[in-house]
Amino acid sequence: MKKQQIVPEPLLVSANSDGEIQRRPSIAMQLLIAVNGICVVLLLLFVAYDYQRALGQRLSENQIALQEEAMIMLSAVRDIEHHGVESLQRFIDSVCLGMEDAHSLGHHIVVRSRDHVLQAQSHHRAGDEMLRSVESAAEHAGHRGQFQGRELIVGVARHDKLAVYVSEYIDNVRAEVIRNSLRRLGGSLALGILAAIIVNIVLLRIVVRPLERLIGIVNEVSNGQFGMQVNGFRSRELSYLSLAINRMSQSLEDSDRQRRTQLAKARRIQRNLLPEDPDLGGAIFAVHYEPADDVAGDFYDVRRLADGSRVVLLADVTGHGIPAAMSATLLKAHFAEACERFNDILEIVRHVNSRFTDLTLPEDFATAIVLRFIPKSRRLQIVNAGHDAVLLRSPDGGIREFPSSGLLLGVDPDADWSVEGIAVSPRDRLLVYTDGVSETFDAEKSMFGRDRVLSLLSETAARTPKAALESLMQSLDTFRGDGIQLDDVTAILIDF
Repeated sequence: MKKQQIVPEPLLVSANSDGEIQRRPSIAMQLLIAVNGICVVLLLLFVAYDYQRALGQRLSENQIALQEEAMIMLSAVRDIEHHGVESLQRFIDSVCLGMEDAHSLGHHIVVRSRDHVLQAQSHHRAGDEMLRSVESAAEHAGHRGQFQGRELIVGVARHDKLAVYVSEYIDNVRAEVIRNSLRRLGGSLALGILAAIIVNIVLLRIVVRPLERLIGIVNEVSNGQFGMQVNGFRSRELSYLSLAINRMSQSLEDSDRQRRTQLAKARRIQRNLLPEDPDLGGAIFAVHYEPADDVAGDFYDVRRLADGSRVVLLADVTGHGIPAAMSATLLKAHFAEACERFNDILEIVRHVNSRFTDLTLPEDFATAIVLRFIPKSRRLQIVNAGHDAVLLRSPDGGIREFPSSGLLLGVDPDADWSVEGIAVSPRDRLLVYTDGVSETFDAEKSMFGRDRVLSLLSETAARTPKAALESLMQSLDTFRGDGIQLDDVTAILIDF
């Protein structure tokens, strides 16, 4: 008998946690991202630092060079100043033109004396705005200024009332520094990639692959492959972890072996409780008994009473497995005791129910059918305690059903039932079964159902009880397909 499954909260949490684990990155991925990310960040910081340092150094060198050029120009201007303004202008233009054509982008010269201000005219930058920019830059720290949105650097030399300013744009300096930085970046990147490859290979060999081996073993153990062992790690931490996993795996194997041994013994004990070749006083008895687990909650027994009548019990305890098997064993003991004390079928059922209710847990109960057959008078008495209907087929094909006539066993110690009494004729066939038969499901979650049982009862009427049951079970297996047997299956067929 199956009860509604209520999943405890920890299982729900575990299921959600499993889903979250699948969405999280692996430790291998996190390690690779962390190591490679640190390498990239360090490389970018190095490039930024190198660029700023190179730019500062280059600008400082340029400012010194412009300062030296201004001092040379100052000496030359003093020597040719007496030749007149025109000669001085030509000299300034020729020097500025030659300097810019050589390597100094935006090169410009300004000469301020007591009487006049001269600017190089060769590149058409002369003007009041340029003059203000150059003189303003010469007064600032670093000798830098702005002209028409472009940054320039200035060198200045003075003597008495004579001042010479030499300027150039910083654009070419920045471009040169960027080119040099990119070249160094290329070399650093090549070395960084090589280092990253080496580090990644080391991580893969020392951390990632060993962890994958450990995960593989843990997965195999979690899938029931107990006893699996893993060794051969070079690091102390992974060796400790593998040792712990090996111990766990071995412990699980030992526990599983002990559990299987105990279950095998429990199965033998339960099988030993079932009757062998029961005598029904002339009626033919056939049974199919198939637990869903190693032990079952289904139970049947056949007893001879003191007055010569036979009593058949078919019970289905809540659930299946060991707890249900223990309850079924209690039923066996209570039923054997009742059959020794009483001949009346109702007294037998009442006694079993009273003892079962006292000794089982409040949530445990059982459906049951009790049949009493009196061979001399060919009378049959039926008590149905919450079980599926008893089916009685007559030789003419008619099927009579005997539904439940009272509560389940284990619900109320003072419960009572009505008794159905009938006379059976030769070739009458009686079928009783647990709900593991009618509630078998196929792959589409369709249920085998009572109608199929009724149909098979008629279709196999000409066969022996044993052959008829074999046909019924074969139909169940075909209907179930590759699905799992979810409940114990027991069916009893009696020909009178």
